[in-house]
Amino acid sequence: MVDVIIAGAGIGGLVTALCLHRAGFSVRIHERVQALESIGFAVGLHPNWVKLLYELGLEHDLDEAGIRRSKALFYSRHGQLIYEEPTGIEASYNWPVYSMHRGNFQQLLLRHIRDEIGETSIRLSQKLVVFRSVSDHVEVDFVNPSTGGQNTELAKVLVGADGINSTVRKILYPDEGRPLWSGVTIWRGVTQTDKLLLGGRTLIVMGNPNDVQLVMGHVSKNVINWTCLVRVEDSNMQISPVTPDWNNLGHIEDLLPLISNMKLNFVDIHHIIQSSMIINKFPMTDRNILPRWTHDRVTLLGDAAHPMYPYGGNGASQAILDARGLILSFRQHGVTPQGLQAFDDLRRPASNIVVLASRQYSCDEILKVVHERAPDGFEHLSDVISSAELEAIMSNSKRVAGLHAEQLNQEPPLF
Repeated sequence: MVDVIIAGAGIGGLVTALCLHRAGFSVRIHERVQALESIGFAVGLHPNWVKLLYELGLEHDLDEAGIRRSKALFYSRHGQLIYEEPTGIEASYNWPVYSMHRGNFQQLLLRHIRDEIGETSIRLSQKLVVFRSVSDHVEVDFVNPSTGGQNTELAKVLVGADGINSTVRKILYPDEGRPLWSGVTIWRGVTQTDKLLLGGRTLIVMGNPNDVQLVMGHVSKNVINWTCLVRVEDSNMQISPVTPDWNNLGHIEDLLPLISNMKLNFVDIHHIIQSSMIINKFPMTDRNILPRWTHDRVTLLGDAAHPMYPYGGNGASQAILDARGLILSFRQHGVTPQGLQAFDDLRRPASNIVVLASRQYSCDEILKVVHERAPDGFEHLSDVISSAELEAIMSNSKRVAGLHAEQLNQEPPLF
């Protein structure tokens, strides 16, 4: 019997497994798919992620797999520069910000798990069916989706890290229903390129969050990732029309008219998007906060616990904080229901703040403010918004996300 069974081999589950192993706890991951393919688009790794990943010995791998981002530039849809934000080391953190393809990051983590914990530490084709907490352990039933074969596994605790469509969460909260839609549709794609955009280390954010917003930057030297957020309904929360999924394909002819009035004088936006190898389209969703994650010997983690809007890498950052919180709680209380409850008490209130705040605030707020005040562009930015107001908006978004350089730099290492 292992200490911890993790349901889900996404990024949150994989990082948590590495942390548990490094802390001396036995762990095994069960994943429903038959093969872990390199799917998805960009992931932004902020300093609170990177600090822990460096402690796990992944610095060289991160440099090989991704790009160290130095800054983000915010533009109006007319291509007028509004704000330049340094990131990572350039923003006084002790660790950089990385941009990389999500699939490459997942494969990187998988290699380390197999090398450090062992090949048998990840079991595929394991669809979780039900679990039962008993006196000193939890029993978890799985079924092979292809063969129908069933197996029961034992552990001291079960951690549900199985994403926004979590089976573990559905069992704990059977009446919750599908995710909630914000009224925004996300289009995402990746484009091969032989030219570095602004040196390759810059993220471009432009447009208006209340209409159409484009985010674009390198995830490797020859690949640009772009994300287009299009508001198609009002902001009232409603049930998602479709299930969020990496495999929902979009059509370029539907997207191009939506960005026809966007321009930058140093890059052909439309050419980059038209040249994409694949385009996905899915609703931007989250879920309402839960009264608790932990139920006896079972808890939730990452997107299974607190799915949130993908602004500024909040979701990824919160998952890494979950992994850290779980280790701290187990060190103090052991791999017990008390340890899981301590984790719940530590992380749920903090993540709830971010879930709710991400519905209202983000660093993209400056784009909305400038567009509302100068929809046709401006001659002097200072006539539209003061530097003090710009700094206040950006500072607030960092506060919400928990990205404080001084505080993080002084935080003791987990390992």
